[in-house]
Amino acid sequence: MQQVREDFDRIAVLSEHEEAAHGPDLDHLLSYVPQRCEHILEVGCGFGIFTRLMAARAERVTAIDLSPQMIRVARERSNDYRNLEFVLTDFLQADLPEEEFDCIVTIATLHHLPLDEALLKLKSLVKPGGVLIIQDLIGYDGLLDKAFDIFRLPLSVVSRFWRSGRLRPSREVRQAWVEHGKHDTYLTAREARRMRDEHFPGAYLRRHLLWRYTLVWRKDLSGPAT
Repeated sequence: MQQVREDFDRIAVLSEHEEAAHGPDLDHLLSYVPQRCEHILEVGCGFGIFTRLMAARAERVTAIDLSPQMIRVARERSNDYRNLEFVLTDFLQADLPEEEFDCIVTIATLHHLPLDEALLKLKSLVKPGGVLIIQDLIGYDGLLDKAFDIFRLPLSVVSRFWRSGRLRPSREVRQAWVEHGKHDTYLTAREARRMRDEHFPGAYLRRHLLWRYTLVWRKDLSGPAT
């Protein structure tokens, strides 16, 4: 995890002054967050973009991240939000109360964690009746899947320009992401379905065109997660 922390510290410092625009994918993700929550947890909050979107839906939002620089920028950008708490911590080491949270959200973070251990902890923290929302990057299911990048790449560039007015990040930021990506591995679509079937039977799972998937699971009111 030390390498992940260092990577995101670097990315935070290099990109903190670039425009931080959220896209329509986050607006869609927000639709899965219950309208009224006592307490929301975000695991891997980054600059706090989605954290701030959730602020109107909860009495409290606790957002955690491993990177000191990410937490610093998130706090600086959230001065006007009194119900947000940003905590610097490693999720697997964090002392969090079980069945405390009405909603837990984690975006582009799960692939940095030991999968089974992370999923068990996430499930244990959700209140009965609460919602767990996982969105993460997805790997290729073979060469045919990768060939669809001929459509994905132009769409990604247009989407970024529409949201931020820039075709792509600065060269330094792009290089930092490239270096970070050398350490990353992602679930394929098949592996994501297997994860759902083993840990979240009946959960909603959707694969998105631009290299992501979303899983939404509601914890049974009658007892502990199965």
